[in-house]
Amino acid sequence: MVDLNDSQLEDIKEAFEVFSQTPELEIGYDQVGSILRSLNLNPTDEDVHKVLGRPSNEDMAAKKFKYEEFLPVYQQVLKDVVEGTYDDILEGVRVFDKEGNGTVMGAEIRHVLRTDRKSVV
Repeated sequence: MVDLNDSQLEDIKEAFEVFSQTPELEIGYDQVGSILRSLNLNPTDEDVHKVLGRPSNEDMAAKKFKYEEFLPVYQQVLKDVVEGTYDDILEGVRVFDKEGNGTVMGAEIRHVLRTDRKSVV
């Protein structure tokens, strides 16, 4: 696992307190992706489901994490999730450069960003 420094632990604790809706400081499985993203990680929903052990929809709605139980999940995501590089992003944008002149239509990018990816797949 990845060792966490005091600053990271403090940030995680603060985020956990913000997301917790119980006095016992618990968050639901369905909040894990949101809390990870609030901590500047960018896991996909698939990454989150994988690190949680692929829980059912019922488990996602019902199961809870305490702070101490969440730390290994955070560490696993920190270790496993690969961030896109500048070159990865540039290559993704090149797909929209239809004329090969280094420009992209803003309307096309807006359309792609606003389209529900489930309907595209």
